[in-house]
Amino acid sequence: MLYLALAGCGGSNATPATVTYAPSAQASSQQLRPELTTDGHCTTAVRIEAGIERGEVCIADAQVHGLAVVDLTDSWTPAMFAPASDGSVPSFHDRYLALASEHDEHGRALAGEDALAELYGIVPALAIVRTRLADDARHACHAAIDAAPIAKLARTLSLDDKPIVDQQNAWRASYAALLAKQPARADLRDKLQQLDDQHAALVTAEQELRCEGWLVDKDTDGGFTWRTANAIDLFQRRNFLMPTERLDPDTRDALQIDSRELDFRLALRVLRERVVDATGLIEDGTAGAGAQPVLGRQLDPAPMRAARAPGGADKAGGRGLAASAGAPLPDGAPDLIAAATEAAAKELGWTDFDHARAFLARHPEGVRVALRLPPPPAWHAPHMDLSVEIDRGDVYYDEEPPPFRRIVPHRPTLVVYTTFRGQKRPLVRWPTTIGGWADVRMPDGTIVQRWKESEVGKRVWRDLYAGPTWLPPKSTPDRDLVKNLWNGHWGLKTEIFGPGPHAAYGMVLLEHLQQIGLKDGTTRLDDNGIGTHGSASVTSIVNGTSHGCHRLYNQLAVRLGDFLLRHRDHAVRGEQLLSREDRFDRIVYHDDQAFRARVETRGFLYELTPPVPVTVLRGRIISPRKVPPALSAPARP
Repeated sequence: MLYLALAGCGGSNATPATVTYAPSAQASSQQLRPELTTDGHCTTAVRIEAGIERGEVCIADAQVHGLAVVDLTDSWTPAMFAPASDGSVPSFHDRYLALASEHDEHGRALAGEDALAELYGIVPALAIVRTRLADDARHACHAAIDAAPIAKLARTLSLDDKPIVDQQNAWRASYAALLAKQPARADLRDKLQQLDDQHAALVTAEQELRCEGWLVDKDTDGGFTWRTANAIDLFQRRNFLMPTERLDPDTRDALQIDSRELDFRLALRVLRERVVDATGLIEDGTAGAGAQPVLGRQLDPAPMRAARAPGGADKAGGRGLAASAGAPLPDGAPDLIAAATEAAAKELGWTDFDHARAFLARHPEGVRVALRLPPPPAWHAPHMDLSVEIDRGDVYYDEEPPPFRRIVPHRPTLVVYTTFRGQKRPLVRWPTTIGGWADVRMPDGTIVQRWKESEVGKRVWRDLYAGPTWLPPKSTPDRDLVKNLWNGHWGLKTEIFGPGPHAAYGMVLLEHLQQIGLKDGTTRLDDNGIGTHGSASVTSIVNGTSHGCHRLYNQLAVRLGDFLLRHRDHAVRGEQLLSREDRFDRIVYHDDQAFRARVETRGFLYELTPPVPVTVLRGRIISPRKVPPALSAPARP
């Protein structure tokens, strides 16, 4: 009957402050996703069951009956960037929507890597998904290519291999000429076959990339140029793979998958983030038995599915990255997100490419849907007893400079716990980063490398910044703040200051504040410039190193921020505009050019009340030296 009726560290200018607990705003979906329109009428959703649309229902009634309301409109943003309970709107809200639709803040269409922000925490709008599913010409181009030759390429290729690839292509002609004169030479036949297989694999991969519009016919010649590397990078970004510009195993596998299937996986990934918003889930299996497939499909690359396993990656490009870092944690939460996403897909009827395409075509303006999804776990509540543990893993302090890279068996991890009915249960276990060597500008202007340490001990998360900005400390070299425009000029890295998916802090920052007891009995919170935050440098998270902060993949950082707002009391502090005295204003010099960098806000602030306790473990110091090195090393070239 119901049918009738949601980079860099050390740049903070924050000063120590005394803890005060403001009146808290209840963490609830009602607050983050209002049920009523401005004129007092109920907001409606379409009730869908097993692919059948049953008519509109009031969202409030649907929730009373245990249905989840999933927002499939193009006005959706994660809760952190949505209008807050007090009516304030984060400044990044409009830009998030523009990026999700692959446009800039001025409404101009983005192209190339600027348009592909999913890997950096921007969930594509369903209008983008609809357009890709309906691109029959592109699908026909891919369908006309036999992708089988790609499977014969047994090694990873990158732009570094260009000289040898060019040489091997020259050898093909020589071997063919020799074999024509000496047809009995089996050794020549075998060598020629190997070179032919590699050439055919490269030609086929380049043809697939040409279908996407990233290469032209002359680029599909079996060579490996900078254009090939760029096209591979774009393919990886579009299909949620590690952006390495390398023809690695995961990329070769994806190039052999039908383009319709790849786009259907995009639809499922977008649906997953809308389901996470609707359910308030964070449990993705990483603390338990591992991430589970959705409709038989793993939606994330292995490095994102869990913390890095002992042994690291092999040289072939990532096959050694296991789906789980060691054994499941005791009482680790199972993958509830995959189960809810699969249930939503089945209820919507999104069981394959054709059904998802038909659904989106029926709802070109988007729609809110009321679905029957698995019930939330018993430990979920509007305010949860949460805590965090960051294990620094294996730490190697170099004896003396210069530093050099080492592979350690146990990478740093971040675990979020809840205590429910006296039992401490890990909800997620994600890969993160700790400090290492980084370039530092000394007071006299010289550049050296210094060790950037990740602080150990007890801290708290109180301040959650949505769309944070980065205020580079004076020690940041100017050369780290500029980029080569490849036209004879340099430009300022405006994106690194934020807010945005390519900012140094990603799209979420949780400051690590140290509680200092004072003589008068009060407690002061000190900000030492370390935090947990998102990052656009996805490969640094695989490597496990940073400038001291604990980086997360941007989309996971956004999930974490939304989870805290859903399950932790908080106060909305709003946009934190910097005073004239605190405003960042710096002239950056490079290559006889000067650039002015200005930052006027720190981001949109939510205050967790009370703060979430965080413990940073010392890890296992595996070097003879047991304290961070104090000496400097020569700067990198």
